[in-house]
Amino acid sequence: MLIKNGTFAMAMRILLFCCVVTASAFAQTYTLQGKVSDSAGHAVPSATVRAKNVATGRSFSTETGSDGTYSIHDLAGGDYMVSAVAGELQAPPIKVTLAAAQTTDLIVSPAPKTK
Repeated sequence: MLIKNGTFAMAMRILLFCCVVTASAFAQTYTLQGKVSDSAGHAVPSATVRAKNVATGRSFSTETGSDGTYSIHDLAGGDYMVSAVAGELQAPPIKVTLAAAQTTDLIVSPAPKTK
């Protein structure tokens, strides 16, 4: 059975569109979670945790709960610089790589800001 050129081209466009839509629907996302604590190991509530994608420069942030825990959902895989700030305290950035089927758990200890 022969397919006319116009019909074949249309069928190929539809197939390509379906492949693109399907691939984006199954794009893997990851969760970055952990706890912010001070140098004595006490939970730091209301700290701002920031994760910056190294490749794109896009930043994501959240605030820790009363127990110092945080969670940032729906992140693309790749390298992130993760830091925390709580009032006059800050944690230096930590490089984290989110990879296949992985949730990264971080514990950062804020240190006094340098002047």
